[in-house]
Amino acid sequence: MIDAVFSLVQDGKVPPTVDDVAERAGVSVSSIFRNFDGLADIQRQALENFQPRFEHLFVVDDADRSRAERIQAHVRARVDLLAAAGGLLRVARARTLDHTPILEGVARLRGQFADQTRLRFALEIEQLSPAEAANLCALIDATTSPDAFDVMSGAHARAPRQISKTWITALDALLAQWVPGPQRTEQTT
Repeated sequence: MIDAVFSLVQDGKVPPTVDDVAERAGVSVSSIFRNFDGLADIQRQALENFQPRFEHLFVVDDADRSRAERIQAHVRARVDLLAAAGGLLRVARARTLDHTPILEGVARLRGQFADQTRLRFALEIEQLSPAEAANLCALIDATTSPDAFDVMSGAHARAPRQISKTWITALDALLAQWVPGPQRTEQTT
């Protein structure tokens, strides 16, 4: 049933209804209610399954690579994640106003995004004062956030490839401004 939620969201059915989930999962609506306490519970459990399902996109194993390679890896991981699961994150953000467990899940996910940014750009961040480091990390995170992806893809009709190119350019400029270095990023994505 959780797989059905992910599948529906990836197909653009946002938010999926209980009937949609039952049909996609091949079960009755009553089976849904035997296993979950309604649509909010299904959404909460889907969000809890988010981390294991997309864990590979949070791994930072390139912290010693060139700035250009790290920027490209960061953007690739974020765009791949948001292209695959942005709908679920959109639903979760909308439900934070009325459902505390979903609010807590979104907060944990935002923390994971920030941790990923700090790890990937540790070489630059450690050259800054604590306040500057925090500001740079926040700016990188905001630039490559689910909200920014939604604005660029929805309001500005940018495709994931176009978003990638734009984010690579933006991160390259941000990092060059805050922590000058010899490298400029080549846009290969």
